[in-house]
Amino acid sequence: MSVFHPTQAGIGGALWKLRRQSRGFTLIELMVTIAVIALIAAVASPAMITLMNSNRLSSTAGELTSAAQLARAEAIRRSAPVVLCGSDDGETCTAGADWQGWAVVGQNNRDAVEETVRGGLFPGNMQLSGPAGGVTFNSTGLIAAGTTLTACIPTDKPADNQRVITISVAGHVMTARNNGGGDCP
Repeated sequence: MSVFHPTQAGIGGALWKLRRQSRGFTLIELMVTIAVIALIAAVASPAMITLMNSNRLSSTAGELTSAAQLARAEAIRRSAPVVLCGSDDGETCTAGADWQGWAVVGQNNRDAVEETVRGGLFPGNMQLSGPAGGVTFNSTGLIAAGTTLTACIPTDKPADNQRVITISVAGHVMTARNNGGGDCP
């Protein structure tokens, strides 16, 4: 009785040689793969930029919204005025309608000295505008007059390149998208 062994046959030997020879990719295969990846990246890049700018605007608007809510809550908790203001360093208020960042500043209950509750800075291409003196919440959480803060990226990607944060007299905060046509106020 004879036992068939594939390596002894011509077909088995040919398969073994074929497996031994095909151990990687050829240069042409790699170049085609890189070209396809480059094409996909070129098509997806504008959509990715739009998505990143939109997320940056939304996160900045969310940060300003929570800062306004924090300032209102701190004013009520301290029974003293608290200011949400523009800041160059995230620690102190600076005068001017163009904000580089924000700070929530209030008086402490012990000796009526102003202290920063919280603050932050924004990315370089983000432009913010708000009242030059900031937004002052009184001890009941109200403000003297309704006001708006605007976060903007000077680009037309996305088309709604502005987020307008409206603070009502009662201290309620709302955010809306605005098409600035690629310009910032």
